[in-house]
Amino acid sequence: MKVTKLLIVALLSLCFFPAKAQWRLGVEAGIDLSSVNVKTNHTQIGSQGGLTVDYAFKNCINLSTGVFHTMKGANTICADDLGYEILVRLGYLEVPVMVGYRIPVASNIHLTPSIGTYFAWGVNGYGEFEKSAISNTPNESMNQTEWSNPFQSHYYNTAESERKLAYAFNRFDTGLRFGLNAEIGRVSMSFNYDLGLKDMWKGFMDAGLYHQLRNRNATLAIGYKFQL
Repeated sequence: MKVTKLLIVALLSLCFFPAKAQWRLGVEAGIDLSSVNVKTNHTQIGSQGGLTVDYAFKNCINLSTGVFHTMKGANTICADDLGYEILVRLGYLEVPVMVGYRIPVASNIHLTPSIGTYFAWGVNGYGEFEKSAISNTPNESMNQTEWSNPFQSHYYNTAESERKLAYAFNRFDTGLRFGLNAEIGRVSMSFNYDLGLKDMWKGFMDAGLYHQLRNRNATLAIGYKFQL
């Protein structure tokens, strides 16, 4: 969290630079390639879209933020004693705060590498889980169970009708963001990578996780910027 606080202070301090600037409002849409930080997970493909706001200084410093809806999550074998296979899709409203340097490449063409942070709040999702082949109790079986809202704790029944609890996923997520944006006139193409720093799930009540799960997300998007 100290790194996140330092980034916020640095971004806010740039607002006091004695340089002329211009505001730009934009729209953006693209795809998410999301996963979590365990080796057994499989990348999920989702979608993202929203509004962008840029504050471009004449000295090439560029501040950017916006509001997006983004889908994260993964299909992963949880590293716990129960050996459940979890598929989860997590929808967030996300606000990034980025600072970059706008490099002129040619007439009306700019390249902007940037770094910053993001804040996300879970608003919707879907999940399902079932017993995996690597379970330590292979004779136990469980029908696939749907999870209509992963941001709420969920009770499910095994074949023996034993009620067990899956903890809710944390709604709040934050971490670092790295980006590269290319602009051709008012059209933009961007690549961003979110490195989640907050633990997103505790696992099951009757068995914790060996590894805390954290979001990883790469975004490819195209957008259009309006001069204000």
